[in-house]
Amino acid sequence: MSAAAQTTDKPGGALAITVVLPAYNEAGNIDGCCRQISGVLEDVGLDYEFIFVDDGSTDATWEEICALSEHDKHVHGLRHRGRSGKAAALATGFMYSRGTIVVTCDADLQYDPRDVKRLIDRLLQGYDMVSAYKVCRQDPLSKRLPSRFFNFFVRKMTGVQLHDMNAGLKAYRQDAAHELIPYGYGELHRFFAVILAKKGYTVTEVEVEARPSSNGHSKYGAERFLRGAMDFLTVFFLSGYVDRPLHLLGGIGISMAGVGGVLVAWVAALSISGRGGGSGTLTLALLLILMGTQMFVIGLIAEMINNVERGPGSRARVSEVIAVDRRVDGKPGWFVERRRPRAPLPAYTAPMHVVASTDDEEEARRAAAR
Repeated sequence: MSAAAQTTDKPGGALAITVVLPAYNEAGNIDGCCRQISGVLEDVGLDYEFIFVDDGSTDATWEEICALSEHDKHVHGLRHRGRSGKAAALATGFMYSRGTIVVTCDADLQYDPRDVKRLIDRLLQGYDMVSAYKVCRQDPLSKRLPSRFFNFFVRKMTGVQLHDMNAGLKAYRQDAAHELIPYGYGELHRFFAVILAKKGYTVTEVEVEARPSSNGHSKYGAERFLRGAMDFLTVFFLSGYVDRPLHLLGGIGISMAGVGGVLVAWVAALSISGRGGGSGTLTLALLLILMGTQMFVIGLIAEMINNVERGPGSRARVSEVIAVDRRVDGKPGWFVERRRPRAPLPAYTAPMHVVASTDDEEEARRAAAR
């Protein structure tokens, strides 16, 4: 079996911690990053795994991952055919993760590995996601100022009070990480905290001190600002209006038509009083009414499409249940999505116990009844 095949051919089963490390041209950092974080996780005393996701690197990153996996059973490797972006790399890691706790970290060694334990400690206090907050950044001023403006703008627009939305070091509960898999495209990793907060998950941050990258250089240019603005609009719509598009598009349409109606009334009043009305103002008013009507109709069409795709059930997610007897109606198209109970977070003082599936329990009861 080749080294490339060995990196993904690992035994299954539940683990306590999965560390997902997206990497693009980080050949010089792979071994050191793994070694430093391993030292911290060994002290924690819980089972763990590393999932390196090579996002189409053009250097020897994949070869380094394969070599590391040869002598370290904790290391797994996944490779994209081409460069798909950091969000896609994280989503790939989330799909293959087995840990009850999922930690994401950049492979460029910009974070103190001891901060991984600090984030896990905070997560165990009951949060669904914990993000690092770099209070002493080593980046140049040309990166710090845009980053501060970006974070300030997102805080004000979304109400999610985190100071560093784009921190590479984060810790998630397993179900929160899996919630983000559909958003693994574009630059949406910058808004993972916003997406989770809008879906009802609890998010917080821990102050850390970032270190300068020991190898390589920044993989992002000035175009990231334009991509970030477009992705913010995507998150704004998906997190707030994907289930009620008429509220957004219809609201904009009614506002535009309302302004146009006011302008028409004003022009009519001027004409009646003999002072005349500007043709340009009337043209603008009619244009606003027409565009507002179109926006409202588009909102109605989006709402109808949304209802057809939604089906008979609600899109609300149930996070925990107690003393609930599930029933299936039996009509065509009706179903009940069965889920495993939310896995408890591991403790440092005792090994993690895997919770039995409710489906298994139900099958056992049926077998006993027969």
